[in-house]
Amino acid sequence: MTRQRPPRSDDPRRAILDASLSLISEGGIGALSMREVARRAGVTHGAPYHHFEDRAAVLAAIAHEGFGFLERGMRSAVAAAGDPIARFEAAGRAYFEFALAFPAHFRVMFRPELADGGAVPTMDTSSMGAFGVLLEVVAACQAAGIAKGLDPKALVLTGWSTAHGLAALWIDGPLIGKAALGDDPAALARTVGATMGRLLASTVRP
Repeated sequence: MTRQRPPRSDDPRRAILDASLSLISEGGIGALSMREVARRAGVTHGAPYHHFEDRAAVLAAIAHEGFGFLERGMRSAVAAAGDPIARFEAAGRAYFEFALAFPAHFRVMFRPELADGGAVPTMDTSSMGAFGVLLEVVAACQAAGIAKGLDPKALVLTGWSTAHGLAALWIDGPLIGKAALGDDPAALARTVGATMGRLLASTVRP
């Protein structure tokens, strides 16, 4: 996946978002302040407010963008895969690869205040795109006789939780340097994806 773009002086809104992402990458969400964003983006202190109402609006915009990147990455990976099990594995790998390529987006997207659809009304629609990819993949698996007797939403949540948990453990550091678990994130993602795929394949009914 393409990594974060550098700020562009000809696009103030983009520069503000990229400055925000840079701050989050360096110091976490707590490091994000509108004043520091303006300084880093090279705009006046009041300029960010011409594009975003407040800090929460910046976070919401980052989350919307992240979910768009995630959905496109997952759809591309699934389209390039073969049978239903391979598509299931590809979706999980794409999720993990997204987190590696866009760690600042990843940290923002699942903030509790953004997960509340009442607080950010359009966030539910934004986040459902990637969820929908997994639903489609699981539906294709069940149409092929795989995991046919299981609740598709439960399968989606299991796959999502596995990919998200692995990504969070890696992004936040606990897995980095653990040689026993593997120090190559791409190889680890393939292994976990393949394991999930085999577990799913084991539910095929004769």
